[in-house]
Amino acid sequence: MPLRLAVLSTSRIVAEFLTHAPAWPELALTALCCRPESAEKGRVLAEKAGIPRLYTSEEALYAAGGFDAVYIGTANHLHAAAARRALAAGYHVILEKPFTPTAAEARALFALADEKGVVLFEAITTPYLPTYRFLQAERPKIGAVRGALANFSARSARYDDYLRGVWNTTFDPACFGGALYDMNVYNLHFFCGLLGAPQRAEYRPTLGGNGIDTAGTVLLQYPGFCAAALAAKDSGAPQFAMLQGVGGCLVLQGGSNGVEQVYSVVNGVRTDGPKLARHRMAYEFTEFARIVAERDTAAEAAARRRTLAVMDLLEPLRPY
Repeated sequence: MPLRLAVLSTSRIVAEFLTHAPAWPELALTALCCRPESAEKGRVLAEKAGIPRLYTSEEALYAAGGFDAVYIGTANHLHAAAARRALAAGYHVILEKPFTPTAAEARALFALADEKGVVLFEAITTPYLPTYRFLQAERPKIGAVRGALANFSARSARYDDYLRGVWNTTFDPACFGGALYDMNVYNLHFFCGLLGAPQRAEYRPTLGGNGIDTAGTVLLQYPGFCAAALAAKDSGAPQFAMLQGVGGCLVLQGGSNGVEQVYSVVNGVRTDGPKLARHRMAYEFTEFARIVAERDTAAEAAARRRTLAVMDLLEPLRPY
């Protein structure tokens, strides 16, 4: 049986999700909920995705029911409150990254999920991609790591508005936007999943006039080496990541959110990783649906540990 899913928001990431998700057999999209002022946009998205019901009230959505779980793709500052309402109503939740503004909010939401007996899961692509699992399997073969780099940067379509003084959630500190929370979170998941938690971390941001980090580099100190994670919303460059060890290296060509092209070089021999057979978001939703269907508590706990490890790292770095 597919997981019956309600979708909350008409954000850009939700629109991308709805372009692909109707073809995924693991899901049955049953409802879309948006703000009253976004009703027309919601109607268009729902119609294109074949979603039968549209709501402009979360209260009405949850009262009507007819679904098992909620995908929350709202702006960053709305994540915690929206997840709290969905969990309190008794639904499983897959919550878009960055999970919550603070680690304390994340832990409170997990406690509520436990109380309600439902699954709370972060919608983060990286850990569930077969290409990333290839890198995890190859990691021991390159020996002791001596350095690591990642760049996930892309000039935001909203950056020109920001320069003109027109703020939006992407570049608003009150909405927990910025390069760290919007983009470098992927680099942190990428490195933590391959290298574990660092001994210490520091953030060197480029700050806009309102204090938002339009770009920045996170330095992660590990025993014997440092990893550098660059992300930017004010500029762009080829995206990549690389771990180099005494016996070889791991290479990602592309962004740490998609991990599309990967290979390892061990003792001079290159091994190419698999290709993605589906859209990058399909893998996280497939795992979420499987965990809910099978009540795989071990996998659920592992996903929770990943989220909390990154949240504990991310929050103290925030520059505003």
